[in-house]
Amino acid sequence: MGREHNFEVVHSVKLFAEYIREGRLTFDRKITEPITYQDPCNVSRNAGLAADARFIISHIAEDFREMNPHGNYNYCCSGGGGAIPMGPPFKRRRMEAGKAKADQVKATGAKIVICPCHNCYDQVRDLGKEYDLGIKVMSFKEIFEEIMHIPEELKAKEEEEVEEEGGEA
Repeated sequence: MGREHNFEVVHSVKLFAEYIREGRLTFDRKITEPITYQDPCNVSRNAGLAADARFIISHIAEDFREMNPHGNYNYCCSGGGGAIPMGPPFKRRRMEAGKAKADQVKATGAKIVICPCHNCYDQVRDLGKEYDLGIKVMSFKEIFEEIMHIPEELKAKEEEEVEEEGGEA
């Protein structure tokens, strides 16, 4: 960006794993549906966060099913490199290139595919429709929203509770 900044940019996968290790992020339950994980090229191979992703998954999933291969050797979903924003003329090419990924997902029998990359998220969702995989694509944040532990003092109050305490609703 042309100048020094006094902050560090950290990928959400690294940050979430750190928060779980520190006890700052906890969960009330685990997801019971079978889950698999799309190792994005930039997140797993380039940033080296495959282990952090699996650490997070160990805290949120009862039935985790690895793709084969996975981690640094996982297949690319074929949605990166600007292919998705190129629009409809390139969708057929994306679907054909992503067939190996669709087969890989299908082989796991998973019902949920976690994708921490927006390109992978969109591509795997499209592959699910194209190849009738019967999957739901989710980010870690979407899963956290369903299972995260929220201490009582941090929970939003109902309108009646606010009014009883003399506040405005």
